[in-house]
Amino acid sequence: MFHHRRAALCATVTLAALLATAAPAAPAAAAPSAAAPSSAAADLTQAVTAAMQQKLGAKARSSYGVAAGSHLRTLVEPQRWSSDRAWSFGSSVFLIPKGIETAPVTSLFVARLAGGAWKVGLQGTPDFAALSHQAPASVVKDAERGPFARTVQPRALAADTGLSLPWRQGTGWAHWGVHGNSGQSRPYNSIDFYGGDGNVLTSRAGTMYRHCTSGGRWPYITVMHDNGYTTGYYHLRDTTSKASGSQVNLGEYLGRIAEELPCGGSANGDHTHWTLWSGSDGNTPVAVQGKNIGGWTWWEGASAYTGYAERNGTRIYRNVCCNLINYGGGGDPGRTFENTANVDIPDQGTAESSITVSGVPGNAPRSLSIYQDIHHTWRGDLQIDLIGPSGRAYRLRDQDADDEADIVHETDAVDASAETANGVWKLRVTDMEANDSGYIDAWSITF
Repeated sequence: MFHHRRAALCATVTLAALLATAAPAAPAAAAPSAAAPSSAAADLTQAVTAAMQQKLGAKARSSYGVAAGSHLRTLVEPQRWSSDRAWSFGSSVFLIPKGIETAPVTSLFVARLAGGAWKVGLQGTPDFAALSHQAPASVVKDAERGPFARTVQPRALAADTGLSLPWRQGTGWAHWGVHGNSGQSRPYNSIDFYGGDGNVLTSRAGTMYRHCTSGGRWPYITVMHDNGYTTGYYHLRDTTSKASGSQVNLGEYLGRIAEELPCGGSANGDHTHWTLWSGSDGNTPVAVQGKNIGGWTWWEGASAYTGYAERNGTRIYRNVCCNLINYGGGGDPGRTFENTANVDIPDQGTAESSITVSGVPGNAPRSLSIYQDIHHTWRGDLQIDLIGPSGRAYRLRDQDADDEADIVHETDAVDASAETANGVWKLRVTDMEANDSGYIDAWSITF
């Protein structure tokens, strides 16, 4: 098959274009490292602002419940710089208008200065994946490269989220019901929690990021998890001092319920505005409807804030203080088996890499996690399947003739509960078209 290579879509912005497209009155960015040239930091702020407005402006307005075309200010915070100041990593956020109760729309970014212009990759985009792969370790940590390379939403996020409620297991808090990020906005991806001892804990192990660190004394915190979800925790005070990119464990302290507004907006009483997002870009809201979180299944009501949590026939509605017991769910992430041996993928051929699983009792889980690291000169040619011990195939990726990228760094989840866990599992990669080839670099499977 003859491939027509499309021009790459990226946020490389010249200063003239930035001045023409950047929104006015954008706030100053957080101060970068002392050695970062102020001119480079200013140009980076404008480049990230332009990329944010282009990619996420409409999503932020919808999430905040404001009119289409309304101006939203952007806060850009470089958090890491390379020694030559040609690379930067950080957080960017649309500040929430005053009076709106919501959590912020954010995006991590990686940027490179080349030819006098900044090329910006926003989280979840092919540019973000490529720049994360190329950036020095001082800018993107080695442990972040794999997660940052995921540019496709998981095929199916498990209803059993593996997430705990954000407080100590076995104790009870109250909630203000299921609602949208700004109340009535859709989807309903938010729950407000209050009461108990007031200490907000991580819902699952993951990588923590800080946002709006210059917008107030305490930041907005998100945690990117290994199972395709990201959780957000707004309005906290006395937050953890860990830096962005730090690993956190299940039940690790993040902060205390409060009314803090580092990214703007409003709050009514001490609580945490807990939100559920897709992990690949960190800012796609995921409805909590039908999701199991903390041992409870969550349901919407007829309107925002009227939903309830259900467990074994018991329903807990909003404003019923302190009897919503946290039964966990964000426990041990499971056992991981890996094969790092390279296997060539021939042009119009098939490659298989095997992993032998042992010592895992019973069947595989309903949300079996498969990470793939595959290099190929046109990944759109690839069809990828997981083969269970029974010989059954579970499709992970379909052929896409328009996908011209050359690296697959993705984690997918499949319902493999019909399979015995122990046995030989295979990753099968089939090149469906002519003219390109590659190899399986590594893959892993987590129970």
